[in-house]
This record gives sequence, C-alpha cells and structure tokens, in this order.
Amino acid sequence: MGFLSKLFGKDADKLEKAVGDLFGELKGKDGSFPASTAEDFEKPAASSAPAPAAAPAPAAGPSGLSWGDQMPAEENQFNSGLSYLEYFSRIFKENFPEYNVEMEMTGTSGTGREVFTFTSGGSVALKVELLSQQSGAYKVRRDCAKNGTPYLRYYYDHHGWWNTKSYVIERTRKALGA
Repeated sequence: MGFLSKLFGKDADKLEKAVGDLFGELKGKDGSFPASTAEDFEKPAASSAPAPAAAPAPAAGPSGLSWGDQMPAEENQFNSGLSYLEYFSRIFKENFPEYNVEMEMTGTSGTGREVFTFTSGGSVALKVELLSQQSGAYKVRRDCAKNGTPYLRYYYDHHGWWNTKSYVIERTRKALGA
C-alpha cells in the first residue's frame, strides 16, 4: 500500500492521477520544469493570472468569440494590463451604469472567488462569480438557483478562454435580460 493510499484510501488513485496530470501540464516541451525566480513568489494575490501558454499546434476545430489557442487582438483579460478583478470591475461599471455593481469576496483572501452583484431599484438583477477553473465551489450558484436570481460565472484561468471585452459585455447583458 502506497503513501497516498494510506492517507486517502480508495480515492488515492484519483488523487495520484490528478497530481500527475498537474505536473505533466507544468513541464516544458523539453520535459523539464520551468525555473522560478523570487519575483514569481512576490506577486500580489490579486494580480491577473498569466496568459495561457500557446499550444504547440492549433487545436482542431474553430475558435469562438473568446476562446481558442491564439490570443485575439481584441482587448481581453490577459492583454488589458489589469488584474482580472480590475478588468471585470471596469467592464461592469463602464458598460452597465444603470446598475449598482458591488464586489464581495466569497472565500478567503487570495483564493480568487469574488462575486459581483448587480442591483437596480433595490432588487438583485444578477450575480457574477469569478473563480479559478480548479474551484469546486457551487454555493453561490445553488443559492441563486434557489432564489431565482440570474447567475453567471467566468473562469479567469482556463486555458484558451480569453474573456474578451465584447464577450463579457454580451454574455452579461444577455443574463441581465437587456
């Protein structure tokens, strides 16, 4: 019985595969891990996630408005020069001035789980959650479904998802019923 089996029992195989997959994704083309510098560990928690690395070959199939292997020329989360929080906050406030938009942290500081609440006339019109693709959090989504509140989520670190400005505006507008 291996170390992980002792710690995690029957779920050890799943965990071992997930850890192996994670380290496989971190390796460079030559099979080595990238070098880290002290600067890598000194970045503030709210900084924007780095742009996904370019794939060695384009993926089969077409890209969409805000996804694909090539970064679109349009302003997006990764070329805006802003952290993901600043990027989404600016889009929401500039493009939806008829709503009061407030941001709240739903997790501990630096976990990347923020919720923007759009209100109008004292009523909640929409909740937009920003989170990591690694997150298994569904509480806000369940609460919104239970209350009948429209809900969106944007992943700020999913490979090939660029969150272009037009995509964020269009998707948010649609969720608001505008």
